[in-house]
Amino acid sequence: MHGYFSYKSMDEEKRKLRLQLDTYKRAWEFQKQKTTTIQEENTTLKKENEKLREQEEKLREELEKVKRERDTYKGMLFKPNKQLLVSGLAEQPSGRKRGGQRGHIGYGRKNPEHSDRYRRTYLSYCPECTLPLKRTQAVRTHTVTDIPQWTEQEAVVTAYEIERQWCRHCKKEVNAVPRNVLPQSKLGTTLLTMICVWKYRFRLPVGKITELLKTMYGLSISQGAIMHTLSRARKYLSPQYEAFLTEIRGSPVKHADETGWRIAGRNAWCWAFVTPKETLYTIEESRGKGVPEKKLSGATGVLVRDDYGAYEKLPLVQQSCWAHLLRKSHEASVQENASEEVQYLHKALKDLFGLLAEDLSRPFDKVQRQELHGWYREDLLKIIQKTYSSADTKRIQTRITNQYTNLLTALLYKDVPLTNNTAERAIRPFVITRKISGGSQTQRGAEIHAVNMSIIETIAKRKQPLLQTLQDYLLQGAAVKN
Repeated sequence: MHGYFSYKSMDEEKRKLRLQLDTYKRAWEFQKQKTTTIQEENTTLKKENEKLREQEEKLREELEKVKRERDTYKGMLFKPNKQLLVSGLAEQPSGRKRGGQRGHIGYGRKNPEHSDRYRRTYLSYCPECTLPLKRTQAVRTHTVTDIPQWTEQEAVVTAYEIERQWCRHCKKEVNAVPRNVLPQSKLGTTLLTMICVWKYRFRLPVGKITELLKTMYGLSISQGAIMHTLSRARKYLSPQYEAFLTEIRGSPVKHADETGWRIAGRNAWCWAFVTPKETLYTIEESRGKGVPEKKLSGATGVLVRDDYGAYEKLPLVQQSCWAHLLRKSHEASVQENASEEVQYLHKALKDLFGLLAEDLSRPFDKVQRQELHGWYREDLLKIIQKTYSSADTKRIQTRITNQYTNLLTALLYKDVPLTNNTAERAIRPFVITRKISGGSQTQRGAEIHAVNMSIIETIAKRKQPLLQTLQDYLLQGAAVKN
């Protein structure tokens, strides 16, 4: 009986253990399934986290770009004087009053050296008591400069009667050519000259030019007729345009730059090629290297340019613009999260630029300049070879690496500047025109604008009489074309 009860107890115990084991197995299977689910969710969350991290990095880069643009344009905005706004005072912070200072010698418009006409004015009766007045020899002079009254500026229509003459020797009819008259044109050279100046020098829209002609001269010319007139001007000015291009190619120092333009709503680019005496524009649908290769084909001398890659392969000695490099380093150094490395690098570049400018201001000595070139090259090489840890500094370092000795070309050649400011200033009129008109409606219109604008800007740069010189170019071109 004792063994029976022992076996029975053992079977009962085994049954309980088996039930517990099944419970544990079910619990283990549940935990295993739960762990697998958690691992899958964890893997999914890791992937999502990685995507979010990438998006965060992109957003951070975009934010930095926006901040750099903000800092770039911040200095262009008008900054009111907070001290004056708060206090309401009409004085500058220095305490000096506005306007002329005490003891300051006044300056007014001087009288012309000669007068075109004289008018004598007098009274016959006293304005106070109406009694008669006698004439006198005592006078005071008041000189007035004015322009012709609008009733005296009406358009002049000239009908040329050209005799049909017969040459007995040549056996054909010959005709005289009216002097200073464009062939087959019903508008005179003076009118064409003024339209070009209003359009390209004063940047008046065509609609305003038609209104101006009607208001000032009583002359009705449609906008289409004005565009046809500007097209005719481009035809006559093309030989001078090509002559300017030849002079630019042979110039010892030349500059190049480009900016955006629009042709019928499509993106295009305006290129500027500049020397101290010439400015030449071309508007192209491409921003590739083919444009400068074509315009500067066979050119000699030094090309000053920014760090845009289209100029790199040109067979010219090149000087990279320090202003662009310093602007990029400045933008990087003033960011909220700018590294100490980039701030130190920007300061080093500023100091290096100051020393370079000082050395270039001295008389040109080839041997001395070559020695200086070696020293400055070592300074740049130290920056290029140094190991930086911050991304903003590495970006500036890459710019320096890509340009390297092109930053020092000005040391080896006479009258080569360190910056491309000449081209920047030359292309600014196109930027202003783009803001006014939005660009060109056709490719032909863009070509007309580029050629005519080149002639106008070059005449102004050479400080030649604008109206007379432009008229001479038009007449010379008309003689060549005919």
